[in-house]
Amino acid sequence: MNKYSVLIAAIVFLTLLLAVPIGLKYSQASLLFGFVALVLAPIAIHKTPSVNWALGLLMGLAIFASFPFKKLFQLDGFVQEAPVTLAYAGILWLIGMGWKRSWKQGK
Repeated sequence: MNKYSVLIAAIVFLTLLLAVPIGLKYSQASLLFGFVALVLAPIAIHKTPSVNWALGLLMGLAIFASFPFKKLFQLDGFVQEAPVTLAYAGILWLIGMGWKRSWKQGK
């Protein structure tokens, strides 16, 4: 784990801590969490030296960003939640330009 991974985890945690006391509705939280994930996706993909950590961070950001959306539309169960999370992961991969990283070399 490097300093960028810690930074991403800290920003996600702080966003969660700030969203609760402010009392954001699920629609507002969905926009905020999605924006935070979009900003952090390129950092997760390109600044993390390990491919496994990069993919783990990307999936973590997808789960983080999709959570309020799933609650807003009351999606329960794996069959309904998985496609939404995978769609978020795909969008974050595109925004983060995952195709430009050399995944075979690990950098």
